[in-house]
Amino acid sequence: MTAEALGSTRSPDVTDSPGQKAPRAGRLTNLLCGAAVTAVGVLALLEAMSLGLGALTHPRAGTWPGVVSGLLIVVGVLIMARAATYEDAEQITSRAWAVLVGAASLVALGQLIPLIGFEIPSFLLLVFWMCGLGRERLRLAVPLSAVVVAVFYLIFITGLSVPLPRLF
Repeated sequence: MTAEALGSTRSPDVTDSPGQKAPRAGRLTNLLCGAAVTAVGVLALLEAMSLGLGALTHPRAGTWPGVVSGLLIVVGVLIMARAATYEDAEQITSRAWAVLVGAASLVALGQLIPLIGFEIPSFLLLVFWMCGLGRERLRLAVPLSAVVVAVFYLIFITGLSVPLPRLF
C-alpha cells in the first residue's frame, strides 16, 4: 500500500525520485560519524562498568549494556577505518535536525514515564513522530498510535509482567 493510499501528506524526498541519488557523505563526515558512534560506545561502556559487568554465565546489571557498548565501539572504529572508501552514507543535510528532535523527544518520554506512566507519553511520542516528523495525517497517526500502545501494553504489562510505571 502506498503512502498516498494511507493518507500521507509527506513531500517526496530527493531519494524518492527514481534515478536521482542523494548527495554522498565525504571522508570527513564518515570520520566524524564513526568517532561519534565510538564515543557513545565508550561512554556507555563506562556506565555499564559502573553497574558491574559480571559474566555471561552470571550476568549483572551492566552485562548486556556492556556487550552493546562493545559492539558500538567496534562499529565506530570500522566506520572510521573505511571512511575514505565507504560510498553508501548520505551527506548530512539541513534535514538532520529531525534526528535531534527525535532524540530529544525520547529523553522527554523517559522523563514523563515515571510521572504519568508509559501509556500517555508513548501515545504522544508516536503521534508526534508520525505527524511532526513524518508528516502523516492525524486520522492515521492517532488510531495507529493507540493500537501500538495497546499492543505494547498487552505484551509487556499483561504478557511479560514487566513492572513499567503505568496510568491504568
